[in-house]
Amino acid sequence: IMYATPNFSSKQNVVRVNTVVPGAKRAPGENPSAFGIECAIDELAYEVGIDPLEIRLRNYAEQDPHARKAWSTRQLREAFAAGAEAFGWGKRSPMPRSMRDGHQLIGWGVAAGTYPVRRAHGEAVVNILADGSVEVESSSIDMGQGTYTILAQTAAETLGVPVEHVSVKLGDSHFARAGVAGVMTGAVYKAASQALDELIGLAIADPGSPFHALQANTLVVKDGRIASPRGDGPEIPIAELLSAVGRERIEAKGDTMPANATAEERYRNYTTIAVSIPHTEGDYSRHSWCAHFVEVRVDEDFGTVRVSRVVSALDSGRLYNPKLAESQWKGGIIMGIGQALLEEGMVDRRHGRIVNGNLADYMIPTNADIPDIETISVGIPDPHSSVLGGKGVGELGIVGVAPAIANAVFHATGKRIRDLPITLEKLI
Repeated sequence: IMYATPNFSSKQNVVRVNTVVPGAKRAPGENPSAFGIECAIDELAYEVGIDPLEIRLRNYAEQDPHARKAWSTRQLREAFAAGAEAFGWGKRSPMPRSMRDGHQLIGWGVAAGTYPVRRAHGEAVVNILADGSVEVESSSIDMGQGTYTILAQTAAETLGVPVEHVSVKLGDSHFARAGVAGVMTGAVYKAASQALDELIGLAIADPGSPFHALQANTLVVKDGRIASPRGDGPEIPIAELLSAVGRERIEAKGDTMPANATAEERYRNYTTIAVSIPHTEGDYSRHSWCAHFVEVRVDEDFGTVRVSRVVSALDSGRLYNPKLAESQWKGGIIMGIGQALLEEGMVDRRHGRIVNGNLADYMIPTNADIPDIETISVGIPDPHSSVLGGKGVGELGIVGVAPAIANAVFHATGKRIRDLPITLEKLI
């Protein structure tokens, strides 16, 4: 789906080998396939004498070429432009081995990546408590992707309360059922919206409410305080209103399941990912997008490869928390550097066992291996992917990093490496 290729044919063979069975890691399908596609189009660019960035733009896919559907949003062209400008791509010398700094050969490479928007149904409960604080409950989990923070932000923004007044409870099967951690913002948004509607309804209709005599059609909640949008009448904290109407809490449950879903379907959604929603469901094809620009330095005497600069532009739709998104993106890029230059599972071909299954022998990046990384968000809200306009963040960053490094190594050395990691032995 990366490029418009009307004359395309591919073949895939599955062969039994005496080795370990791989497991899923970050972007398990998209990441390894991007290495082949993005290295191939780079090789084609050199073969026909076109700039590697230009050939990607000439073959830009204006719609999903397989599903034949419009993209929900696709800011990949903008990612190419923003990344190229920040990186200084226009100063690139096109010929391999034509850029150097002393005994170091310098190479610049580019590659693009994508990851489909994974969507699944889920449930969440939002409670407004007597003291005006808010609780969010879901059986979803936080494995480092920032679920606690994002769900708190979603509830706070919807209800009009400070985020520090929201507590999030996760990871207990007693809570509302959620199958996939990353898709709970929609359920929390719906639950919080219902809680807000009930809160405002009480404020308008309950005889004990200080707003009852206003005969207002609606009220506004901001910074945990309720007031009339016209500015007349009182302005009071949520806790004071709940006390006045004799309520200790407001509880609302929201879910993104179809209205006619059966109990069995709801249980299957909780226990398996098989019922997740296809990213091409309906009228649109939904994906996140990225473009990576990488500089490498190859020591001409020793053959060592160092990544010296990375600029990545990414489209994840609306960012609920830009700081968390940047952290996720950079984490993926760092893993991509490890994949390209360091990480390799060594398998004993006699017995099919891993022989370097420890952190002493399996090489991973350290701080000394990672340069400054600049990430640029080019996303716009995507209402077709989620109710709040966000798209996938966590998986996206790694996709395309390894081919960008391999392409930069070719530009530096004139040698095309087609398997990873890129090591001294493969360059000499």
